[in-house]
Amino acid sequence: MGNNNGKKQAILRAAQKVFAKKGLANSTVSEIAKQAKVVDSIIYHYFENKEDLLFSSIEELIEKSHAELLFQFKGIMGPVSHLGKMVWFHLYQNDFSSGDARMMKNLLFECRSNKGFYKHSGYNALRKYAGVMLSVLNKGVKERYFREDLEVGIVRDMIFGFLDEESISCLAYGDVDETMPDFEPVMSLVMAMISVDSDDPAANVNPDAAGGSAAEAKPDKAARVLEAAVSIFSQKGHRKATMLEIAEKAGVAEGTIYEYFKNKKDLLYSIPKGKFKVYQAKLRQVFEPKDPLEKLRSFIGEYFRIFSSDSEFLTIFLCDIKLNKQFYNTEGFISFLNTNEMLYEILNEGKELGVFRSDLNNRVFRNLFLGSFSHLAIRWFVLERVTPLEMMSELSVVTNLLCRAVTRKVENVFEGI
Repeated sequence: MGNNNGKKQAILRAAQKVFAKKGLANSTVSEIAKQAKVVDSIIYHYFENKEDLLFSSIEELIEKSHAELLFQFKGIMGPVSHLGKMVWFHLYQNDFSSGDARMMKNLLFECRSNKGFYKHSGYNALRKYAGVMLSVLNKGVKERYFREDLEVGIVRDMIFGFLDEESISCLAYGDVDETMPDFEPVMSLVMAMISVDSDDPAANVNPDAAGGSAAEAKPDKAARVLEAAVSIFSQKGHRKATMLEIAEKAGVAEGTIYEYFKNKKDLLYSIPKGKFKVYQAKLRQVFEPKDPLEKLRSFIGEYFRIFSSDSEFLTIFLCDIKLNKQFYNTEGFISFLNTNEMLYEILNEGKELGVFRSDLNNRVFRNLFLGSFSHLAIRWFVLERVTPLEMMSELSVVTNLLCRAVTRKVENVFEGI
């Protein structure tokens, strides 16, 4: 038994080295067997095929990385510090990591470009690792370090996509030699998106408890009731929904609802009143000169729309092109970079006019934007886990977070990290 386990480990170690260097397509079972010092047939005793061997190889490395991350968490307290350590850990692995961590980065590119990976236990290991980030974000929301209205699943995807782009820019096409110097601008953008501040409506989780007057609390409570009503009505329908359910969702007493709305029907018809006012304002902007923030919103929306309208190309780009290092030596990559230049023009204009943060790093924000797009698009079109309506809702969330990142400066982000 022990000897067999030793053979399996030798095969995994050999596979990790060969796959990381040559990729799945250019590696052979014979080559791996030779390096592991076993006969070819032994490999098929443990693994179904070459893909299973690749996915099992990354599974072991992810589990090691998971254990190392939890070790890094020891001695530090609080969700902000844990989030900072997790970001630092990823950047550190790009620059100063052991061979295992660097191999894992390369193997992840291979695995994530293969649809079969998402049905393998190796993907479960990756989800478990990603669950650490989810726990940190949830804890931050619960302890009121992060915004109450935070869509933690979307934010997790955005942050991991952000860190992926940092890895790609360093390891795939050498945009930078090291990613550790990006730690501060990365954390600054992340915290600008998710942290609570005095100007953030989400900071007033309970206005009454915070000592606010009844007049100050009214708009916040009414908005929360409307938001809760949208959620409950969409799930259960207007007829089956109860005011008690809406009150519980909004975090107010049932009687509070009647301070703003006559009855359930009045509440229902109040929803489009506010929504259409917002929509009209947005539609008018189409015919008006756009400021940099509106340009950025339009750019994000158009970028997603254009790619999404050609889902076949998008799937190929995400799975077969973008995660392939050879792409970054082609003319196609130059065209891809030229598209990013349009984003830089908007960011530079925003900084010149004082609309965007003066300390905004264009290259780092580009990585946040592209990483967010890639991770969401993979879930939307490759894993096909969301409906078109959910896509529109998530795109709105992502757009707001990205705009928040360029406009909101966060002070003392790094205290305690």
